[in-house]
Amino acid sequence: MGSHAVVWAARERSEQERETRMKLNRETLADRLQEQLKRQMLSGRLAPGAVMPSERELREAFGVGRTTVREALQGLVSSGFLIRESGRLIVRHPTDISPRMLDLAARASDASVQQVFDVRKLLEIHAAALAAGNRTADDLAEIAGCLGRMDTQDETQYHTADRSFHCAVVRASHNTVLAELYEAGVGLFFRKPAFWRVFTRAPEQRYVVGSGYEGHLQIYDAIARQDVELAQQQMSRHLQQVEQSLLAVMHETLNTERQP
Repeated sequence: MGSHAVVWAARERSEQERETRMKLNRETLADRLQEQLKRQMLSGRLAPGAVMPSERELREAFGVGRTTVREALQGLVSSGFLIRESGRLIVRHPTDISPRMLDLAARASDASVQQVFDVRKLLEIHAAALAAGNRTADDLAEIAGCLGRMDTQDETQYHTADRSFHCAVVRASHNTVLAELYEAGVGLFFRKPAFWRVFTRAPEQRYVVGSGYEGHLQIYDAIARQDVELAQQQMSRHLQQVEQSLLAVMHETLNTERQP
């Protein structure tokens, strides 16, 4: 084979590999988005009969492109989670979806919650212990300020303060590597504002998640007392309660909507 032929063949392989990678990346994003949307349906944030948010809203909420959104929505139509009516995509009732598809989606939702909290426990329990040993007066003031903004009657404000509280505890550890690692993953641990705007439920449908204000207050008290062991215990208990509550709400919603 001549040198020009070798170069041409190499370029062709390179182009094919690039196209394959682009296709896989797009498919992976579409698959992930599809699973995220299924979780919203199982949790009740997207109730049966609801009209799906627009492509633009979904692009902004999840930070993905138009092609990814369209492929994810098509996958939801194909699997029976959505139905097209008069040019709109409507969320189907769980009783109209095959049990196999529901079970697969439920297991994926459980795994997602559990994986997130596995990582949060790994980082935050250790961070709470370090914070109890290393915190300063300024650290305590910042954490207390987050508690003061934790209004349990205002869901948006509560979740904003919740996120700030946990970030403040990690910063109080004074381990810069741990803090940077946590900040890098915080978008996975807490929903983005745009995500909440798209999927906010009606006030009467909202749930109080986890141990709420009291759980955060107990963590703060342990850190303020510089009780390392107690800080670990309180953070572990709080994260466990939140995880269990999230799973319980998802299962309760799914089981209720499955009933005829």
